[in-house]
Amino acid sequence: MAAIAAGTDTENTLKVCILWHMHQPDYRDPVSGQTLLPWTWLHGVKDYGEMLETIVETNARVTINLVPSLLEQLERYAQGDGQDRWLELLSRSPQELSDHERQFMVEQFFSVNEETQIFSNRRYHQLYQLRGIGPHPNALSFSEQDLLDLQVCFLLAWTGSHLRRKSSVVASLLQQRENFQEGQKQQLLDCCNDELGRVLQFHRDLEEAGQIEISVTPYAHPILPLLCDLNTAQEPSPGLPLPAADFRHPEDARLQVREGLRTADRIFGKRQRGMWPAEGGVCPEAVKLLQEEGALWAATDEDILARSLDSGLARRSDLYKIYQYNDLPLLFRDRELSDRIGFLYAGWETGEAVADLRRRLQRAARQSPGGTVAIILDGENCWERYPDNGYPFLRDFYRALQEDPLLEMTTIQDALAKSEPIPLNRLAAGSWIRSDFTTWIGHPEENKAWELLQQTRKETIDDDVNYALAHPDEPLSEPVRELLRAEGSDWFWWFGDEHSTAQADIFDRLFRLHLEGLYHLKGLPAPARLHQAIKPVQKKMVGFEPTACFTPQIDGYMGDYFEWLAAGRIDLAVGGAMHASGESLEDLYYGYDQDHLYFRFDQPKLLKRLCGKGGCFEMRLLVKELFQIRYDFDEGSLEILSDREGAYSGVGACGKILELAVPLAALNLQEGDVVALSCHALQNRRENGRWPTEGNASFCFHGTVLDEDNWII
Repeated sequence: MAAIAAGTDTENTLKVCILWHMHQPDYRDPVSGQTLLPWTWLHGVKDYGEMLETIVETNARVTINLVPSLLEQLERYAQGDGQDRWLELLSRSPQELSDHERQFMVEQFFSVNEETQIFSNRRYHQLYQLRGIGPHPNALSFSEQDLLDLQVCFLLAWTGSHLRRKSSVVASLLQQRENFQEGQKQQLLDCCNDELGRVLQFHRDLEEAGQIEISVTPYAHPILPLLCDLNTAQEPSPGLPLPAADFRHPEDARLQVREGLRTADRIFGKRQRGMWPAEGGVCPEAVKLLQEEGALWAATDEDILARSLDSGLARRSDLYKIYQYNDLPLLFRDRELSDRIGFLYAGWETGEAVADLRRRLQRAARQSPGGTVAIILDGENCWERYPDNGYPFLRDFYRALQEDPLLEMTTIQDALAKSEPIPLNRLAAGSWIRSDFTTWIGHPEENKAWELLQQTRKETIDDDVNYALAHPDEPLSEPVRELLRAEGSDWFWWFGDEHSTAQADIFDRLFRLHLEGLYHLKGLPAPARLHQAIKPVQKKMVGFEPTACFTPQIDGYMGDYFEWLAAGRIDLAVGGAMHASGESLEDLYYGYDQDHLYFRFDQPKLLKRLCGKGGCFEMRLLVKELFQIRYDFDEGSLEILSDREGAYSGVGACGKILELAVPLAALNLQEGDVVALSCHALQNRRENGRWPTEGNASFCFHGTVLDEDNWII
């Protein structure tokens, strides 16, 4: 149990319930049995045990939410049954690899956070420069030693803070930096497999000791309200285009809930557990299912509460209470606190971030003595952007909570035991993203996926679901289990234009393979429609390229209609695996002439507010090296920083728009170079905003040949 400060009145402390959500979909091809993506194994090495180590070290008490599709994969890896394509390539010597396999490695083994893992590692950065940042890198330029170093650098990048400190193998390889040997790589792989193999037992031990509470999500992480009835999507989004399929299967939703709880019982021992519905997606029918299947509690987002209360969230203190609907206790996450950890504090100094979070919790404690605040967020992805995998922040944050007499760190179950839930008369339908379901339905690609799912279900599932419902003590048949996997939300997350990933085609293929697997299990031929990609084969650029070279006047104002008419546009709001819910810098306009690169932003008020007094706006451009383009709002100056000797400056102006001119000579740009970029709002060196939220946007510099290519009579 976490210590409570002497003299603390525990009845009036604010109960701080932190829930870390751990989630990966089933990456296994059900037809071949091969695991196509390695994220479960990699996060198993870097994050799952790592999070528990910090909890043990600080004597913290938190809730860990685990998705059953993740748990099953961890079991397979621990038993040596992962059949992972990436791990197979990592385990083999470069001499044994085909040209195709070498090309795959060079394309994929830089899938780490560039700023924290590549730029800070001299050897990894050298290999990154050798690869180049174009869409089709050439593996022929990599020697066998380069490939071996790439394998080891990739693995080391996916080790967490605790493993780096406690493993002599990892520590020595980090110190060696390069010129690794095959035997050293095998030792590192053994170390990583040992780390992953202890993850499930580590969770069991901490739950038995009462230090963590384990909650779960329905089996394959489905959006429960959409399984119950696709028409639910129109409640928060009237007029939303829906699929041409009447998908309405609350019986599937019930099995997802039941199998989720049963999987946790099998792995961790039978006990009553709470549930974080996938993406916080709720509606009255879904909550009724959760209650009937024995969930102890459920949680969702504060905006759902605001839409459920007659007066909305007029008083912030109304958020810091536990409610109930249909006799099921409900918690509503504090969006701002959760998102600050997930998206903001990674760019701050650790002490400043912890102090800011503590001040905000103290304010909530004074507003709501004896109340409960729920901080709920992804427990895997955000740490890649933090120094040392987030360990310094989490360590100091946990300790600060336990030292503060106004705050009590506790699990959700223990907070419930000390609370009297307040009944809700109504419950709005929605998720934690925009309080609606538009991330998973409404786009033509998403709607097509729902139509394929409905048609496949109709043609392959007979009485299997009804039999499973009527025989809860029997294991699910493989067809039913495959149906539940196909209903997972992750496939729909990557359809549409809202999120992007280099592996979008694999997610598309995995969704269709799960549908194809249903036909195989039933002894039926898979229809040709499942062999056609849902996402376009050609990857779409989010935005458009410039149509000609042009030279705008850099004065902070739009001149005439033609000044920026030829500009290209990049959509900065496109996200990755995580989703930021705060204000976003939306568009970047760009172009060039023979002397300068030009950039335009139409939201200078947002940038100035996030940068504050003494702050600056920074663009990071990666060509063959990294350049930091910093605009000082107070001085109106633009400086260009790099590792090269000599300083360059550009021209910037902020008025109704922000315009920047960067000399091409400073960047040494060549025609055909691909420029990767990200934008950052910095205040006193801390990051208050980053766009895109993850990774980089990019464009191709065509130079003056752009005018020749677009010349017509």
